[in-house]
Amino acid sequence: MPLITAALLVCASVAGAEPLQIGNHKQFFIDTQFFAEAHHVALRVCTAEKTGEHTLEPDQPWESASLNWFSVIEDTGKYRMWYEAYDVEGWPTSDDTSFCYAESADGVHWQKPSLDLVKYHDIEQTNILFRMIGTAGARSRVHGAGVFLDRNAPEPERYKAVSQGIFAGLGDPPHRVAGMYSPDGLHWTRYPEPICPVFADSQYSAFRDARSGQYVLLGRVGGRGRAIGRSQSASFTRFDPLALVLESHERDMPQCDIYNPAAIQYPYAENVYFMFPSVYRHDTDTLDVALAASRDGVRWTWPEPVARFVPLGAPGDFDSGSLYMGQGILRRDDELWLYYSGSPLKHNEAELPNLTIPGNRRIYSRVTVPLDRFVAAAAGPEGGSFVTPVLLFEGDSLVLNVQVLERGHVRVGLLDDRDQPVPGRSVEECLPVAGDHTAVTVAWSDGSRVSSRAAAPTRLVFQIQNARLYTFQFVPSGKEPG
Repeated sequence: MPLITAALLVCASVAGAEPLQIGNHKQFFIDTQFFAEAHHVALRVCTAEKTGEHTLEPDQPWESASLNWFSVIEDTGKYRMWYEAYDVEGWPTSDDTSFCYAESADGVHWQKPSLDLVKYHDIEQTNILFRMIGTAGARSRVHGAGVFLDRNAPEPERYKAVSQGIFAGLGDPPHRVAGMYSPDGLHWTRYPEPICPVFADSQYSAFRDARSGQYVLLGRVGGRGRAIGRSQSASFTRFDPLALVLESHERDMPQCDIYNPAAIQYPYAENVYFMFPSVYRHDTDTLDVALAASRDGVRWTWPEPVARFVPLGAPGDFDSGSLYMGQGILRRDDELWLYYSGSPLKHNEAELPNLTIPGNRRIYSRVTVPLDRFVAAAAGPEGGSFVTPVLLFEGDSLVLNVQVLERGHVRVGLLDDRDQPVPGRSVEECLPVAGDHTAVTVAWSDGSRVSSRAAAPTRLVFQIQNARLYTFQFVPSGKEPG
């Protein structure tokens, strides 16, 4: 592919354009924000790598019907998991669920510790934290619990969770969003009133937004079938009803709706949020895991609606029928770990007679993602290009997270406030980037410094051939990227 000249990439004049203030923060290609003009470049969701591990399996009497929703976090030097388990004896009543706990030193091998909290029939030592919770007259199981760590909260409320709860006198059926808190993740108290007065089902997500300091709640609402809504509050004890923020894509996701948000504020970059919802596909009666993204946690998009972030396994695999992402994300060096549950049973097959067949068990497993590689600006062997809007950056060098395939390359050029190539920093003078790098510094014929354009209105020109570009970042001298 011939080098791209600035004349081919001129967009609107810099004059009158509002620059994007990106500072020295890492920038993600999760939507089209950086495509002021693009040719043969598309957003591609990157499929997570399955490990095939059986991270957690139902092997206790109180897990005899099924495992269900779960959450993972890293805290106090170990990995912690909270999960729901159903037993055959209680199914299906308000006392069929155990809220359980597991932990791990390495995130791969998990133990169910013997806790002296709740006994199950004549078994004194279990890993059950509770089966029913709440005040007199409003006690119930929990369903769809999502646990998070609120590091800024007082010690007694450092751990928080949202779930479905039953509260007397609130309609039929009286399932509302419940809130819980704990000082240690083991001893839980449920607030006596619903924290959000809406019908609750599937797993809910909540976290304290690091940008605003406010609590965010996401869960199921009506839209194009089942959909996801959001509410925000300064208090964890009271949220307004959820407002629709994500539904199935009308063109690319026909006969589909969304079960659960599995939403996070991405902890390793500024202004990035992800959802990993299970998409229920009515035509096949299956559920797989997709990816949605946001820069502010309010406006959500599907970067590639047809893509599966975690696809179904092959027929006969433990995860060939229905998948649900767990809540949370872990990091080991430059690799991210997420966990999901899988079953060979399809949506309408998940009834007790089928659940109790050993080969139909729901099993938790782990997937991996290289650091920051969720969505890419991608082009094939024919090549492509794009130019960014006007940027204001701080830094001395430009660092890319990029995967270049055989006979591919990435080149970058800078345009000044007249949309002219910056001398010495044009696309033509860029040394082609090759190989697979989570952090590689872009260089031109005379070096890599770009500080002459810091704080000046600048566009970037990217030329991509047979490559995937995940992030870019301007890095100050002496500072590591990230």
